Amino acid sequence: MRHALLAAVYYLAVTPWGWLRRRFGDPLALRQDPDAATYWRFTEEAGGRPGEE
Repeated sequence: MRHALLAAVYYLAVTPWGWLRRRFGDPLALRQDPDAATYWRFTEEAGGRPGEE
């Protein structure tokens, strides 16, 4: 009984939530941008862009 309940929760709650997240956004930024010069993400904590001081 416990396995059936866990399977029902997974397929009725977790799976649709994932579908909606993928439909309305790319949470892991996996889509490629053909116009992008680079996919590197600069952060302030890392000291900004290389060569800047």
